[in-house]
Amino acid sequence: MADQARFLLWTMILGAVSGAAYDIFRIIRKIIKHPDFFTQIEDLLYWIFISLLIFYFILHYNSGEVRIYAIIGVFSGMCLYFLTVSRLIIKVSFFIIELIKKIIRMTIHILLIPVKFVLRLLHYPARAVKKWSIKRLDSGKHVVRYTYRFAGIKANNVKKEMYIIRKKI
Repeated sequence: MADQARFLLWTMILGAVSGAAYDIFRIIRKIIKHPDFFTQIEDLLYWIFISLLIFYFILHYNSGEVRIYAIIGVFSGMCLYFLTVSRLIIKVSFFIIELIKKIIRMTIHILLIPVKFVLRLLHYPARAVKKWSIKRLDSGKHVVRYTYRFAGIKANNVKKEMYIIRKKI
């Protein structure tokens, strides 16, 4: 009788461990969004793994004799886990995940401060070069004259191209 009670206790623990494994899948699903098809595949793989684990456990500890109290033990262990500890574990894990995300965001923000500073310093010379190049493109009469002379291109076509280039800059 004591062996059967011990076996029932171990099957309840196995049920609780199975529930915890399913919670890990649930947490991963919340973190990484994926289609229902993959969720169904994950559930199938979970149940295959848990079935094999329970089969191995019963084979090893009960000589392969499937007793109704073993099935009731696994089921009650899962139910007890989901009714008591599951919500707390999911909330704590989401809190930890959000905390890790905030730490990563803050670290990236801190690491990007020097990059932002350098970009701000380069903003003024880049703006000056842009103004200078626009002035050069606006006063492109000598370019029009030389292109007409050397390439035989009409001045209106070059002016249109210069206008397009200036707009793109």
